[in-house]
Amino acid sequence: MAPPERSRRELESLRRSVARVAGEAAAFLRDRLGSEELLRVVSVHDGDEGMRVDVEAERFIVELLKAEGIAGTVVTEESGTLRLGSDPYVIVVDPLDGSKNYASLIPWCSVSVAVLPASEPVLGRALAAAVAPVPRMPVISMAAGLGVYEGSAPARPTAARPRVVVAYAETVEQAAKLLEFVSSLGFAPSIRALGSSSLETVWAALGRVYAFADLRGKLRVYDVAAAAAIAAEAGAMLYVERVGPVTELRRVGVVAVTRYPEAWRALRGAGVVPGRATGAPGGTPPSRRASARGP
Repeated sequence: MAPPERSRRELESLRRSVARVAGEAAAFLRDRLGSEELLRVVSVHDGDEGMRVDVEAERFIVELLKAEGIAGTVVTEESGTLRLGSDPYVIVVDPLDGSKNYASLIPWCSVSVAVLPASEPVLGRALAAAVAPVPRMPVISMAAGLGVYEGSAPARPTAARPRVVVAYAETVEQAAKLLEFVSSLGFAPSIRALGSSSLETVWAALGRVYAFADLRGKLRVYDVAAAAAIAAEAGAMLYVERVGPVTELRRVGVVAVTRYPEAWRALRGAGVVPGRATGAPGGTPPSRRASARGP
């Protein structure tokens, strides 16, 4: 349920604003796709390279937030934290998820924006969020307790069971867990690693891929804040290993998402997610609870 102190109208207005910001930022990036000058590396954060396009997109998003009247503390990959007025919000921004795809002209990347209450700026407490594909596709957004939207219409999960699993592993142990997971499904899925975790999380939440699992422990708060909120609001089964204040910009550990109870059981059986998770499908979304949910 939406927090009682915030009206449906306020939350819906916030969702629309966040969706506009993410969508306009995605169009900004789409219009500049292929510009070599924007691909110059200008920063390195804990091993992750930041390109000029990341900085330009981040600045553009900050200006869009100002224009929409969304103010508070902004948490971003490039700038860390910055203040935009005194509104009671924390806004988590990933200006370009899938930078290497973008640099290689691979059309699978996105912009993510999540708005959390300043009184509880913890991953999983988003009031509104949006993930905008840079390719010309509708923005996917949510407001707490009001559902998930694709463009201006309620998002509809895929009816047929997909046969694609998106998964990431780096060590032999991680790969062994993923092998055990896919081997127990009863069918042979195609395995993909597409390069934009926020889009892949949302795709899994809407049933467009069978499951998403990232065992590497590399994802950070800004990689998952918006997508995890959308997954939770969509009623998907979601696990984020480490939940805490979004202002810390830390890594969040293992992330796994699926709409399918049998896939969740297989993830548990393979040790990808804990054997006992908080919540249940169709119950209170983890945006109002803890880091994990499942049958």
